[in-house]
Amino acid sequence: MDINHISEKFGLPAIVSERKITDGHINLTSLIECEDGQRYVLQLMNRSIFADPRAVMSNIAAVSQRITSFEDSPVAVPQYLCTADGDSFFETDEGEFFRIHRYIEPTAHTVDRVYIAARAFGAFIRITDCKKLKPAETIEGFHSFPRYFAAMTAAEKASPLKKLDRTVMHRLSSLMETLSQVFTVDFPKRNIHGDAKLGNVILSEPPTVIDLDTVMRGYAAIDFGDLVRSACSAGRLDYTVLRDITRGFADGVGHCLSDDEVCSLYYGILYVTGELAVRYLTDYLSDEKYFRGMTSAQCLSRAVSLLDQLGLFINEGDEMIALIYNIFRK
Repeated sequence: MDINHISEKFGLPAIVSERKITDGHINLTSLIECEDGQRYVLQLMNRSIFADPRAVMSNIAAVSQRITSFEDSPVAVPQYLCTADGDSFFETDEGEFFRIHRYIEPTAHTVDRVYIAARAFGAFIRITDCKKLKPAETIEGFHSFPRYFAAMTAAEKASPLKKLDRTVMHRLSSLMETLSQVFTVDFPKRNIHGDAKLGNVILSEPPTVIDLDTVMRGYAAIDFGDLVRSACSAGRLDYTVLRDITRGFADGVGHCLSDDEVCSLYYGILYVTGELAVRYLTDYLSDEKYFRGMTSAQCLSRAVSLLDQLGLFINEGDEMIALIYNIFRK
């Protein structure tokens, strides 16, 4: 479809340039510039991942309203344009969902970027922690380690040629058992971002948390763990980075976490790292892939890196736990 037809639906002038943004794996994203010189982010939502885009946009609208109405909010979120019908999306006759928000220009380039991003995600959890805000589950079983493990096991059984090392299977099964003892059925859940990697915070003023499609109920440790996983991907653990993340997250979330939730933060690191390894292994074994545009070989390579990272986090567990506790006790 002609993107100018889409931009017209949102009341924008003609588009003079378009550049694809390939950082994400899910939605098709472009940076567009209109005749008036204004730049916007245009996205085609992935219907194979988000079966109910209206629910996604409803979640985003509720989060946006909560954050924009919060006095002196230390974080911001993208503001989506509306069509003449008042919708924050445009659906084509073919069932494609498009949305647009103004491009957010980074205003800060600072050595404190890790701390600032972690504080933004912590504040996001604190501010959206209200009884009236209950986002819908837009991806069934999202961040369910047992569900992903079962899918990986089924994919291996269905694959005639590709098999996984038994040591890897045992290791992941053991991790699942450990996590089930920490994150019990009645463990508290909050409104979390769900994809809290460093790249999902723009260093604007205030910092802007983007990619809100996965905002759902979940464990605060998931967002904390994803921050650590995404920032500590090298072959060794950088304790300066871990300290900055923990300080930022603690400052942002304030005192809203229970003692049990603070104790769970380290296990959130293992959770998201192991879960992502399982998901990449599943894509390696399967013809249909969640991670758009990646080959089976690339999925296997990514899974191996994540398993190495998981081993590092387990080996450094005592030191990591001590650092997290010491910062949250201050």
